[in-house]
Amino acid sequence: MLYNMVNTSNKGDYYSMIQEITFKSGENTLCGTLYTPDTSGKHPAMAFLVGSGAESGSEGDAWGFKMWVTLAEHCAARGIAVLLFDKPGLGKSTGDWSKQTFDDRADDGLAAIQYLKSLPQIDNNNTGLIGHSQGGWITQLAASRSAEVSFIITLAGPYISVYDQIMMDRSGHLSIENASKLKTALTMISIKSQLHLAKIAAVLGYRHPITYIMDFDPADILPDITCPVLALFGEKDVLCHPEPSIAAINKHLLPDQTTYKIFTDCNHLFWKCETGSTKEFYKLQKEFHPDFLNTISNWITAREK
Repeated sequence: MLYNMVNTSNKGDYYSMIQEITFKSGENTLCGTLYTPDTSGKHPAMAFLVGSGAESGSEGDAWGFKMWVTLAEHCAARGIAVLLFDKPGLGKSTGDWSKQTFDDRADDGLAAIQYLKSLPQIDNNNTGLIGHSQGGWITQLAASRSAEVSFIITLAGPYISVYDQIMMDRSGHLSIENASKLKTALTMISIKSQLHLAKIAAVLGYRHPITYIMDFDPADILPDITCPVLALFGEKDVLCHPEPSIAAINKHLLPDQTTYKIFTDCNHLFWKCETGSTKEFYKLQKEFHPDFLNTISNWITAREK
């Protein structure tokens, strides 16, 4: 595996440096930013996996709030290295994210783990993955495939199938909108038809990004995960309802290795909200729940004791 690292920042107030980095994953070169602590010795580390679509993994900008940079800065200030990187075809990364399967994304996550473990300042026994939304599924898949993953953290990451998540997402939004029973029924039938047609189109060679992932069900791989797991949910998250995922966690994961927490009145982004609908994101206060960042960093540092 080939690596290249270029220092782009002098010593700062919260971490030793911010570095633009590149690493190889298959035929692709993935680019990102490494945040390293301003302390000596070996540090725990994690690579961040973003959610679906063309989301920047190096920032996570939501209406001016750089969510994942905020997370990385917080963790680096507490002795934890964080790698943020862009999907293939985004930023300076090469490739095409829209044609990736979940296995392809898991390969990227494992390549990021190998990159981190190549660095002298990283604790190879405490190097994991953290993922938001769809990225949570990817952390699960990567951990089920490799013992190189020391831990995983899922942020509003489903533990149910892609199909079930899509259906719950839409039905949840319809409920918030107080849609009539007729509109709800017709909409759900339409979504089922669209997913079925997408499968048929894929057989004929016309592939939409959803067709690469729609058959994934974590129930098939969760029993293979033996590393520690931290699963965080927003109480009002319409895209990833906590209850079905927690039920799957309790059924499939090792209880002594798993911790989960629900943040009261929070949405899919762990912001305080009214309904949880994505339509209200723009008008909400753009900041994490007060306990959100500390929950992550405290859990990781507690693993060192």
